Amino acid sequence: MSRQKRGVLTSLVCLTAISLLVTGCGSSTGSTTPSAAPTNQAKEPVSLKIMGNYDSPTLSEADQKFVKSLEVKNNVKIQFDIPPITGYAERLQLMLASGSYPDLVFFPGTTDVSFQNAVKDGILLPVNAYIDKFPELKKYTYQTALDSLKVKNDGDIYGIPRTSILRNDGFWVRNDWLQNVGVTVPADGQVTIEQFEDILKKFTFNDPDKDGKNDTYGYAGYVNVQTKVFEPVLTGPFGALGWQESKNGNYKYMDSKYDTSTTSYKDALAFTAKLYKEGVFDPDSATNDDTKSRERFWRGMTGVYPGFAGHYTWHLPEIQKQTPSADLTYIWVKGVDGKILNAGATGATGAWGFWAITKTSKNPLKAAELLNSWITDDTWTIVKDGYEGNDYTVKDGQKVGITPLPKDYVRTNTMRRAYDESFFIKVGTPQAIVDKIKPWLKTAVETAVVSKDLGYVPEAAKKPNYQDYKKTWDQTIMKIIMGKEPVDKFTELQSGWYKNGGDEYAKQMNDYIASLKK
Repeated sequence: MSRQKRGVLTSLVCLTAISLLVTGCGSSTGSTTPSAAPTNQAKEPVSLKIMGNYDSPTLSEADQKFVKSLEVKNNVKIQFDIPPITGYAERLQLMLASGSYPDLVFFPGTTDVSFQNAVKDGILLPVNAYIDKFPELKKYTYQTALDSLKVKNDGDIYGIPRTSILRNDGFWVRNDWLQNVGVTVPADGQVTIEQFEDILKKFTFNDPDKDGKNDTYGYAGYVNVQTKVFEPVLTGPFGALGWQESKNGNYKYMDSKYDTSTTSYKDALAFTAKLYKEGVFDPDSATNDDTKSRERFWRGMTGVYPGFAGHYTWHLPEIQKQTPSADLTYIWVKGVDGKILNAGATGATGAWGFWAITKTSKNPLKAAELLNSWITDDTWTIVKDGYEGNDYTVKDGQKVGITPLPKDYVRTNTMRRAYDESFFIKVGTPQAIVDKIKPWLKTAVETAVVSKDLGYVPEAAKKPNYQDYKKTWDQTIMKIIMGKEPVDKFTELQSGWYKNGGDEYAKQMNDYIASLKK
């Protein structure tokens, strides 16, 4: 998934196509460089400015090579505006307020206030016609991701999704620690709630790293970066799956958080509070964000970290810097019904942010064509694997990854295909590791459940009384988990939600969900 403030800077990288005609270069492994379309040869390149959120404000040599090939393929001249990653939200707001817009701008999600205001103010264009024109955009994008961008509830789509696979995220677990404390997990990685709790306790109290010190913790906890509140450790195993059909609620569709006819969310909350009281949380969890939590997991301070099953080759090398003999495995937690269903981790829609086209773009069709070209058949292999000599070598007909792999943030983090889990297996990954990762990815995809709200935010959520109560809600949830309020306080919290705009919120959400079925 993922997730030092360096100020607000603007770094502009101009990458100009050197030639208007480049033919594809084949290799023994079938990798090709995209060739220019003949119809583009006689025309002046179209200038496109892109404001994106990438891990580096400058393009690596590998990314420059890839972008130049796209410039030739699409007959465009691309100018990137890449603010520092920690200042992106602020820079986004400044850009939208300035009145000077790029052709393409990246937004992290539909709940982003900057995005909602930009749609309301008419800064962004509907992209329905452009998506219909390019078959790859439709073929390799989840319908749920497109539906989530119909934010005005009128059928217009206000962005082109940066797709990622819809999945059910489980937990990374130190496999060497499991062996040290005498725990064996099933071959399919599916454990019960009780087994999960037992692992957390033993990682906290049984000296799993065998250093003779009481200095490890079971769970790498952290707070939501926006709300500064803990999320329940487990939700799906307790039946909390976001907005679904309610069996006995006041509305046809309800989120178990607010559904008084079920205790699913309350049970998930009680379990998390129990874990916190038992001391298995990293003691810094209340101030950790995801990045700090991950770093502490890498440093061997915690043994269980929530995350995506495709990140084995990211996490393990970092952990082995501290402990060369370390190993990882991956688990999911089953509910009482034996299932490991969970609401999809990728925003429940299959989109990892999206690209919007602004009203001042002189050639919005070309902007959409550029994004589409990232995922066409002649380019996709390069997006995944890179270039021979830059990203891999070929030995005995097999691709062998170059270590360390070059930075490729623009190539790999601009557009992706839905349904392609193989994207997350880096080029040259040893077959033994591929065989380990593939079943995890398969299970992650097969057990994801889509929350029917698709990230939609009803107008009721913008009213002062609702916003004020949202703060009360967040503060109370945090207090319950940390043991400062009893779990039964949640019943009172639910009741207050309905009295402070929740009824109107639920009605509008039900209307929205119903509209998607028309």
